[in-house]
Amino acid sequence: MSVLKPSGSYKRKITDEHRQFHEHWELQYFCSEINNKIICLICKSVINVLKLYNIKRHYEQHKSKYDHYEGLLRHEKLKELKSGYKHQQLMFTKIPQENEAAVKVSYVLSELIAKHSKPFTEGDFIKTCLIKTAEIICPGVTGDYYPLNIFTRGGGVIIA
Repeated sequence: MSVLKPSGSYKRKITDEHRQFHEHWELQYFCSEINNKIICLICKSVINVLKLYNIKRHYEQHKSKYDHYEGLLRHEKLKELKSGYKHQQLMFTKIPQENEAAVKVSYVLSELIAKHSKPFTEGDFIKTCLIKTAEIICPGVTGDYYPLNIFTRGGGVIIA
């Protein structure tokens, strides 16, 4: 047996309400709007529904630690929490960039080895590989590596 809904009724959706974040909530409740999400700067959790009641209820959990901050001290604490959150987010973006550089270096070195068909015991070839690696990993410092002298003796590598 199926239940039919009347044609005029529908479910309300939060996106249809067009709620907006108010700037004074940031200082009052230590939360901020980042990428269209409300983030609690104290515990770094997301507050799903943009309603004053939900933000206030979430702040009540941390009220004992942060309610004594007032005036200029509260502004400074807000700035400190914001910078801490941004620093945490930068940690997640920095690691993939380092991994990309390592992958790029491995591709460039494998291409050099395949092109030249040389063993990894020749000094000039190793120098070329080291310079290519330095150009990719730390592009601003590559000029320091060019006067590098590499000599091979008995199949080993000595960097002087």
